[in-house]
Amino acid sequence: MKTFPTSAVWCLGILFISVSLITTGSSEVQVVGPADPVDALAGDDIILPCSLKPKASAETMIVRWTRLNLTTENVHLYRDGRDSNEDQSPSYRGRTSMFNEELKNGNVSLKLTRVTLSDAGSYMCFIPTLTSQVKETTVQLLVGAVSQPVISIDGTKDWGVVLKCESGGWFPEPEMEWLDSSGTILPADGPPERHRDSEGLYTVRRHVTVNQTDTNRFTCRVQQQEINHMKETEIHVPDDVFPKSHVGLIVGLLAAAVVVLTASAGGVYWWRKHMKEKQRQRWEERDKKIIKDLEERMKDYKLEQEKRRDAQFVTRNKDHLIQNVSEGKSIASELHKKDLIPDEMNSQISAAGTSQDQMRLLFKALEEAEDTTRVKSTFYKILLDLEPDVVKDLGLFNTIGLFNTIEKQRQRWEERVKDYKLEQEKRRDAQFVTRNKDHLIQNVSEGKSIASELHKKDLIPDEMNSQISAAGTSQDQMRLLFKALEEAEDTTRVKSTFYKILLDLEPDVVKDLGLFNLIGLFNTIEKQRQRWEERGDARFVTRHKDHLIQKVSGGIHSI
Repeated sequence: MKTFPTSAVWCLGILFISVSLITTGSSEVQVVGPADPVDALAGDDIILPCSLKPKASAETMIVRWTRLNLTTENVHLYRDGRDSNEDQSPSYRGRTSMFNEELKNGNVSLKLTRVTLSDAGSYMCFIPTLTSQVKETTVQLLVGAVSQPVISIDGTKDWGVVLKCESGGWFPEPEMEWLDSSGTILPADGPPERHRDSEGLYTVRRHVTVNQTDTNRFTCRVQQQEINHMKETEIHVPDDVFPKSHVGLIVGLLAAAVVVLTASAGGVYWWRKHMKEKQRQRWEERDKKIIKDLEERMKDYKLEQEKRRDAQFVTRNKDHLIQNVSEGKSIASELHKKDLIPDEMNSQISAAGTSQDQMRLLFKALEEAEDTTRVKSTFYKILLDLEPDVVKDLGLFNTIGLFNTIEKQRQRWEERVKDYKLEQEKRRDAQFVTRNKDHLIQNVSEGKSIASELHKKDLIPDEMNSQISAAGTSQDQMRLLFKALEEAEDTTRVKSTFYKILLDLEPDVVKDLGLFNLIGLFNTIEKQRQRWEERGDARFVTRHKDHLIQKVSGGIHSI
């Protein structure tokens, strides 16, 4: 019977152990997200990707989605096998969901419906129950708004036609340019005019003077690089809109000179006079036609702007009008005569008991109308005729409201800055504790005392505090304490409190970690430097690396 040599058996054993270690290390479950931001337009339904890698079931895990603003907002929480959104931020209520049927495949992505401009920002997908170091990922959401540009003829200049392009309702701020039929960018008449309204949306306008071409087709392009969206509108300018050049006139004069040499002076004179008169008449007719068209377009534009302004006034002052307008029934009757509200709604308004009920029903009819801008504009004109004092009073009312809004906004910003600083400090402390977990387990001797202080603050449960007190060695106490920190619902807050107690009881342990963290710090700097290389900024870090190693001290934790 043949047997393997002892050395071969040892080699096979070592190989098996190595393969097992490699396989085990590579199977650690981590949270992963997209490398690029997610682009969306206001009103879209979007998905914020997040998953487990390698694939693992998340059905029994805790999945927390938060928004990293000045203060952390709770966006969605999944735990105990169901959605648990009692503490969800009101602005996300009814708009978030997860793919529960995909949780078994490790898909913990979040669906966000009816996206608004205020939803833009960084979102964190966090699974605290994972045992790996990578328990979270950040997804950047970019939200924009777009609209189709409108082109109009704005007159003539020299021998060309002036075109105007205007597009409103954009976010972020877009760029506008003119192109000819071959796609060549045309030099515009000055820089674009920009305006931002009260809702933060941009309107951009730009003029260009074009000369007659074979096609007479020109394109206005509006694009926003950040959200990768573009809108174009093309216009065809008729030949008769362009001013006539002097070429034909010069040829005619030369021909006339020849005729003068060969014909009688009188005949030539009358012929030239007749031709000039005919040309003058043609030019007058063409100019009248252009001016009339421009006047009609300007009139329509002014009327449309007036309608939009009136409708915005009604929308902005809805609550005030409901409380103060007493002629709601009369206004509804006038709108009904103009076929702007249906019979049934007019009857309901007439039957309403109080003026406030009449106005609430009337505003419901305004907002359900097919052309709500036109109906609200007509409502405003009727209101101005029946109750002008209500409209005048709103001037002072809106001014007071504006200053109150500004003051509230200032107070909110001060509170947000304060909360942001506290939150950043908590996150910094928690990251310090997480990063130095192994070192703290080996060197902290006051684990029982720290657990007692945390228990007094209701940050760890009674049972865990008892287990830590009963543990035989300081290392066992710290292992149990770290288990409690990582299982806490608000792990950032608990770890931050742990850090402050540790700093009070064992400050030398924290100070000793300065040298310990130097290696980790420069590993982080090296990764950052690699990212900066793509931007051409890595030279600074590389050039000053030795100087930084000599000078950096005491600030390790703050980094």
